Amino acid sequence: MKKIILYSFLLMITVFTFSCKKDSSHMVKYSIQGTAKSTVTFTDQSGNVQTVVNADANWTTSFSSSDHGLLLKLTAVSADGSNVGGKIFIDGNQSAQDNGNTSSIAISAKLP
Repeated sequence: MKKIILYSFLLMITVFTFSCKKDSSHMVKYSIQGTAKSTVTFTDQSGNVQTVVNADANWTTSFSSSDHGLLLKLTAVSADGSNVGGKIFIDGNQSAQDNGNTSSIAISAKLP
């Protein structure tokens, strides 16, 4: 009887230990596509707004964040008025995009 109780207890501890969800971080990638330099504004891993002036036509940046529920925002304005597009990727999967039919974009996504 003592062995059954001991094995049951060990099994319970093992199940709880391995079933707990680990705090995972997510990889975020922002991407801009166009033919001219742009002013890019985006939310960083801490939720702060960052701005890059005269970003290259095919600009990208990446970071890791474990801030679940973080609202990711990406905007871009073409310096010469040409079309610009953008994408947000979370863990390698495209989460938001604007195909670039205008000289500015504003897209957003949320970390799971």
